[in-house]
Amino acid sequence: MLESTSLLDRAMALVQPWADLYANNTLLATSVIALHLMSMFIAGGMAIAADRAILRSKPGTADAVRAVVADLSTAHSVVIGWLVSTIASGLLLLTSDLGTFAVSRVYWIKMSAFVLLILNGLRMQRAERGVMGSLKGIPIRTTEMPVPFPQQQWSGIRGSAAVSLALWLIIVLLGVVLTNG
Repeated sequence: MLESTSLLDRAMALVQPWADLYANNTLLATSVIALHLMSMFIAGGMAIAADRAILRSKPGTADAVRAVVADLSTAHSVVIGWLVSTIASGLLLLTSDLGTFAVSRVYWIKMSAFVLLILNGLRMQRAERGVMGSLKGIPIRTTEMPVPFPQQQWSGIRGSAAVSLALWLIIVLLGVVLTNG
């Protein structure tokens, strides 16, 4: 009689050499965890700092525009780079104990929050491009805006900043629950 194996069993067998290496090499395990945490701290720290700047800015002022122009573009490229590192190290952590994580409700809730964070970042970038397009070529050196401020796009950026802040905190909390549950 042929035995049937589940997709999870086959996936676990495929990554078992990595899981064994990870389990038997403290330096490797520590390095992967450290990379994951540092990547999250850098990506999350940059994102939270940008979110804070956006939420503190007053719409229609030069400060608000400077927050968008100076911080968001730079912050997004740094955040995206470190999110790639977070994803790569997260996949290494996932495959180090696939049988546990694949069936963990907390893990999948955390991953859902992470997907929402990525989608929210895309929404923020779209609103950011709208603001940038509205102000293209206009010098931002005065205390008053030289043109009508793109309020709708700015509201989208502020909303995304608030959602981003909440999602980063939720992801960290779920990560702690995951390691202790």
